[in-house]
Amino acid sequence: MPTRWPVLSLPLVAMAVLVLPGFFVLSSCTVETPNHEVMMEGNPEAEVYTDEAPPPPREEVVVGVEPGPNYIWVGGYWTRHHSNWYWVRGRWAARPHPNAEWVPGRWEHRDRGHVWVRGHWR
Repeated sequence: MPTRWPVLSLPLVAMAVLVLPGFFVLSSCTVETPNHEVMMEGNPEAEVYTDEAPPPPREEVVVGVEPGPNYIWVGGYWTRHHSNWYWVRGRWAARPHPNAEWVPGRWEHRDRGHVWVRGHWR
């Protein structure tokens, strides 16, 4: 007698298509990369200190053409992760409103060391 396979419903198949790739991603080796500041969420008042000054900024070339009239180039910056410095490349970012200007983040030297002052829209 031939084996009968169960009939799979469309929601079950859709769920498998959406969930299974996540299992493969979670089981593979991942490398942490810093989030771009424009996209980071959290407490904007939190201060990040380090004893070591960041390397000099890298000279960047604007990559590609502005995707649209509501975009602005946000330059790259150094970030600290596990006692190492990593360069976060610049990117095009959508303005929250047409006249918004991006004030870039920066590392400032203070009494406790070097502190990251987050960038913001104004």
